Amino acid sequence: MRGPLRGALITAACLGLISAAHAGGVGVMGRWVIAKAEVAPWADPLQRGGQAEERRLVGRTVTFAPHSVTGPAPLGCGRATYAVHDDTADLLFEGSLAEPDRDGKPRDAVALARALGMTTHTVQTVETSCSEVAYHRLSPTTLVFGLNNRIYTLHPAHAAR
Repeated sequence: MRGPLRGALITAACLGLISAAHAGGVGVMGRWVIAKAEVAPWADPLQRGGQAEERRLVGRTVTFAPHSVTGPAPLGCGRATYAVHDDTADLLFEGSLAEPDRDGKPRDAVALARALGMTTHTVQTVETSCSEVAYHRLSPTTLVFGLNNRIYTLHPAHAAR
């Protein structure tokens, strides 16, 4: 194969490796178990809901591979790409920790994030093209994501608690 087609294929292959390496660089590749769920601090106490979804997700496995995410809906997809960035507490869960409560009182996003296990000024956030779910890495063995007024905690499958 010669010419532009060969160059395009080489470029596409390199971009795929860079994307996989970038996502792998934060160590999410592999099997993770959804260990628990808790009601999110921003959840309206009158409309918490989500218990059926919680029962459906807790205990399930999410597997991050270079080009796919395998897991229960809405987490998985066959052609995944990854984006990685650092977030402060006020940006976690799409900024929900920093939203005022239902009475309009400001929330302390840092205190709420610390209660979840955030011990650093920023955490790495991994977004996949599979869904709008963002995974926040609180520690080497803890990922969290928010979905429908719940915060789900994941641990590596080999170290699930």
